[in-house]
Amino acid sequence: MKINVTKNSVLFLIEKKDTPAFFKSELSKKNYNNSNRIVDLSNVIPDQFLIILKTFTNQNNKSFVIVTEKIDYDRDNLNLVPTIQEAIDFIDLEEMERDINSL
Repeated sequence: MKINVTKNSVLFLIEKKDTPAFFKSELSKKNYNNSNRIVDLSNVIPDQFLIILKTFTNQNNKSFVIVTEKIDYDRDNLNLVPTIQEAIDFIDLEEMERDINSL
């Protein structure tokens, strides 16, 4: 797994060798709790990771976005987008919405 930290997000690039258990342990680390999170499942079979991801959605008033084109699953409860750029845009919009709502 590769982890990239940007100005307002943490990007988790999941690779084929990564197990759901390893991913869960990384995602659970406290230093990511106050960050928007993007999880890129483009390189794996996403079904293996979806059960874990449901437990991490939108915690601490931060966004949680999943990048995958392989599934069309439970869009009411998960933020699914096809590209990393769309995930970044999604987070930017949610950040603006939170800023407006805090006025």
